[in-house]
Amino acid sequence: MVKIKKGDLIELDFVASFKESGEIFDLTLEEEAKKNNIYQKDFPYKPMKAFVGSGQLLKGIESNIVGMSVNDSKEVDLKPEDAFGKRSPKLIQLISINKLREKKLNPVTGMQLDIDGRRATIRSVNGGRVILDFNHPFAGKEVHYFLKVSSVINDLKEKVNYATEIIGFKAENLTIKEKNVKFKIANKEKLGEQFINLLKTTIKKYVPEVKEITID
Repeated sequence: MVKIKKGDLIELDFVASFKESGEIFDLTLEEEAKKNNIYQKDFPYKPMKAFVGSGQLLKGIESNIVGMSVNDSKEVDLKPEDAFGKRSPKLIQLISINKLREKKLNPVTGMQLDIDGRRATIRSVNGGRVILDFNHPFAGKEVHYFLKVSSVINDLKEKVNYATEIIGFKAENLTIKEKNVKFKIANKEKLGEQFINLLKTTIKKYVPEVKEITID
């Protein structure tokens, strides 16, 4: 059987829970959601796509997936450093409530918001002061994962398409011949040269077997 290696594009099913409480916080399996009474009608229950070794998956998941085969499954416990990171006091900040009100935000304890492109959770609001926590909400927690590799995607066109989707772009009329990629962008001029270069760099990063990229 072919073993999963870094660089492979895989489809992964999983059930993720907090080790201490057993509470499920993420999953891809509809049957498990129904079994645990957390089923959501509009939630897209389907395997997650990811390039192994790209950083799309938690470090502890990637290290466990390498060497598995399609339809293999395993259960793993991950320490914080292999999951969502240890909690860092350096990521706790105290700011004036007025700074948030200037951004037309009314801070409430527990609210999550973006501050200069960084995600923060409001831990307290008191006396005109707000404590912001830039740690991941699950930082410091040990987690448990059920993992199952559903498939490995080897089709070059699918791999290129997914690589572009990572940066929120959908390639039009994509064709591949002898590992040379060609596709069109309707508003190429509006997107600008910087985005075009990012697109090419992203494709080469995730699909290094591509030889040449032409964008009309």
